This record gives sequence, structure tokens and C-alpha cells, in this order.
Amino acid sequence: MTALLRLAFAGLALATTLPVAALDLTKAEDNLTALAKMRCSLDPAEHVVTWWKGTIFAQVPGKAPSAIMGFEGYNICRMEPMEDGSWRFISRELSFYRDLKTGALIDTWDNPFNGRKVDVIHVANDPVNSVFGTKRRDGSPNILPWESAGGDLMMTFNVPLTYPNPLPPKDFPEESSGETYMGSEHFMFFTDRAAIDDPKVKNAPTSYGWTRIGPWLPWMKMGTAPGNLLYIAQGHKLDGIEALPADMRARIAERYPEYATAPEAWSQPNETSWTYYRKLKEREKAAADSDDKAGG
Repeated sequence: MTALLRLAFAGLALATTLPVAALDLTKAEDNLTALAKMRCSLDPAEHVVTWWKGTIFAQVPGKAPSAIMGFEGYNICRMEPMEDGSWRFISRELSFYRDLKTGALIDTWDNPFNGRKVDVIHVANDPVNSVFGTKRRDGSPNILPWESAGGDLMMTFNVPLTYPNPLPPKDFPEESSGETYMGSEHFMFFTDRAAIDDPKVKNAPTSYGWTRIGPWLPWMKMGTAPGNLLYIAQGHKLDGIEALPADMRARIAERYPEYATAPEAWSQPNETSWTYYRKLKEREKAAADSDDKAGG
């Protein structure tokens, strides 16, 4: 072996043993890259499924929280880079309610708080979009609070929510909790530090815990009754919708085939259970009015 070849092989061996340069999470650009890899993927063509499963508790004043149903769902997303360095998070999500004892999907529910049997409306939110940017609204760097935990990174993400209720009490007395929607969501993400730092990895493995506090769901027909719902769940990324439970895949194929992929294009505003419910009722009213005109 010539000296030149020996030098070449020595250089190759050295290159393969050098550590991957870690992202500097104190820099907005690296911090954003870590977020994008953790939450979805740096590849705009990759559709990433993030699954969750948990329990819903009813919190009524003066009583201990009580588990009332399970729920299981997923978000399917992709991300698009923008010229200013930000990323568009483009997604839709489904979540199904389950019987606590049998685990089966439920389409009706005996509400123990008002004695009514109600139709269950599962979560079908499209779109669920947002923008991940390197700057906050005030122009300061957007440095998210990553924490090291051995070989993992973890981050808590809190989302306080308050806005005019899409279901005002005067129009939806049975479904509305009041003039203002109030709630909050709290995430605790965990991801592999080596994958985050590896420039060859576009989509880092991620698991998380999720807590949500919110009003009674519209279809529960609780109106302004005191109390609220507490959601506790955990989840992680899947290899695709094929990894979802069989009953969920069957329901998707039957009723929600578009949820097999992330949306093709960015759109706003986002859908919620409250705006979705309003649209359902508006469609029902339009159909009834059309039938009345046809019959008249």
C-alpha cells in the first residue's frame, strides 16, 4: 500500500470517528431546527404520524375528578421551509372517544351529569396549522426551553387559550359553556439528542405527555353547568397510519380517507371541536331548509 493510500484510509477512519457537531440550542436557528425535527420532519415530502391515547376526567365543583371516557387519536403533519427561515407546520388530526371498560369506539354516550343519551361527535380537525419561527412577535429570538436529560432532550410547551366562543349561548344554549372559550394545553416532549444533532436525520423519534383543561364538549349538552374536562394522555411518533389500531384504520377508511395524509397546502383558520360542531349544525339546518322548500 502506498503512503498516499495509507494517508487516505487514515483520513477516512478519522472522519468516521469524529463526533457529530451538536446543535447550539441557545441559537434561534438551531433551536428551531431541533423543534422541527422533534415535532415533525425537515423533509417537506414526509407525512409524520404522532399518536396519543388517554383518559378524560370530569371535574365538578365539590367532587373528586371522575374518569368518564377514553380517547385515542393522531395528528398527521408535514413541514414546509419559508424564505425567512421559519417553518410552516401543516396538519390535520382525528381523535376518537372510547368506552372505558371495553375500549370500543363509542358513538353514543349516557351522560351521567344530565341523564341524557347523546350522540358522540369525534374530533375531526382540518386544518391544524401553525408557523414555527426564529423570532417572537416582539422581534426577540425565539429560544424554546430545551432541557438535557441523559441522552434525551425534553421540553415543556404551554398553550393558554381564551377567545370568543364559536358557540355563543344565545344560539347554542345546550352546547355553549359561555361567551368566552377558556382552556389550556400542556405538552412535555422527549426526543433523542443524538438524532436531533445528526444532520442526516430529518425526523427525530419523539414521545410526549399531554394535558388539556377545557369546557364540556358541545355534544355533551351541558350548557353552562359548572365544571370542566381534564384530558391526560401520552403518545409518540408512529411509522404511519398502518401502525394505528385496526378499528381506527377501519373508521378512517370508511369516513375520513383524507386523513391518511397531511394537507397538501397551507390554509387558515384552524378547526376545533367547537367550530366543527357549528359547521355540522349549520349543514343540518341548511339540509332541513332545503327539504322544507322541496316539500312545499
